[in-house]
Amino acid sequence: MNRKKDKWKRIFLLLVISILMIVLIMNLQENELIINKEHSAQASNVNRNKVNTTSEKIITGKTIVIDAGHGGIDIGASGQNGTNEKDVTLTMAKNIQNELEKRTDANVILTRNDDVNISLADRVKIADEQKADLFVSIHFDAFFTIDVEGITTYYMKKSDEPLAALIQDHIFKNGLDARDRGVSLGDYYVLRENSSPAILLELGYISNSSDEARMTSEEFQSNTTNSIVDGMIDYLNS
Repeated sequence: MNRKKDKWKRIFLLLVISILMIVLIMNLQENELIINKEHSAQASNVNRNKVNTTSEKIITGKTIVIDAGHGGIDIGASGQNGTNEKDVTLTMAKNIQNELEKRTDANVILTRNDDVNISLADRVKIADEQKADLFVSIHFDAFFTIDVEGITTYYMKKSDEPLAALIQDHIFKNGLDARDRGVSLGDYYVLRENSSPAILLELGYISNSSDEARMTSEEFQSNTTNSIVDGMIDYLNS
């Protein structure tokens, strides 16, 4: 008789313990759900704050002049596949203008908006009249042999060398598959006669078939535009 009583006591005790365990597990799950919801809400707020931060316009009050090299009867260099320098410089200049206007409050001016010929003196005059905080001239290089390739940033004034290095660094920061020819001193009119901080970009050799194919690709245009704009923003924010 006592054995039977002990047996039922053990069964009852196990049943109580089982019920308690179930209740405990349910409470833990409910608490975890609440915590997860709180974390999700916090993460959502953080993300919203990030969106608000990145949507704020920057470099307000700055003027940037983008110079699309060549134009009109001056086609610049021509590639093996028929690419004209004047066309790709204008495309790149407009891409940079659009990206700057999307991301900043800077006043962005192009020396030419269409396929027209603008003298070197007039290009510099635009920067002087607008009191530009930055002047960037876009070009694509060429050589008499087809094996030369790569991207170079030129400066004239010693004070503009850090600017040239900064932009060149940004262009290659994201692993661009092109030869980095670094920065060099360049005695170009638009740099020599310019009172604004000024650089000239040679974004590849149009005479090289690989560079020509790259410079006309949407991927290169997009990635390089963003890199150049990143460098401009860093420079004007410093």
